[in-house]
Amino acid sequence: MRVGADRHEGARKGGAKVVIRRKYNGPPKDEPWLWLTRELINSEAFRALSGNAMKIVMRVGEEHMAHGGTDNGKLLVTHKQFAAYGIRLASVAEAIREAEFFGFLAVDRGMAYKGGHEPNLYRLTWLGCHNGFAPTNQWKGIGDQHVKVWRERRAVKVLGKKNRLSRSRETTSTVIQLRG
Repeated sequence: MRVGADRHEGARKGGAKVVIRRKYNGPPKDEPWLWLTRELINSEAFRALSGNAMKIVMRVGEEHMAHGGTDNGKLLVTHKQFAAYGIRLASVAEAIREAEFFGFLAVDRGMAYKGGHEPNLYRLTWLGCHNGFAPTNQWKGIGDQHVKVWRERRAVKVLGKKNRLSRSRETTSTVIQLRG
């Protein structure tokens, strides 16, 4: 752009604005990328995700990019890899269930067996599948009621943990008093 030129001059002449958008706002040429639509990030489901569930979705997205965007549905991420991404290992399973409940992940659960296990395989629901199936967009079916149900279940679970902890502390203090 020449010095002193109107920055919108090219847009009025037609075409220059489009070139600028592609150059600076398109996907990077030499870098894998993952798209999120405006509808997705403004959805009730997306806004209701906890930080850990968001990290789960983003880590699976990172795995999708690592496979060149071709293996959605066969994405393997271990609990240790989720933990290395910043989620407490003890919180990984709950965050996976949350991301699945809100419709951003589909999980093909592996099996544990004598001395070994088959890992979980993940699919991002807003992207097409490795076998050519269209996106299921399960998150679109999540509304206020689903969010409310999830939060109520979560509150009950947290309350149950607190009750178990308080009972175990009472038992421990009683044992200490009996020994003392």
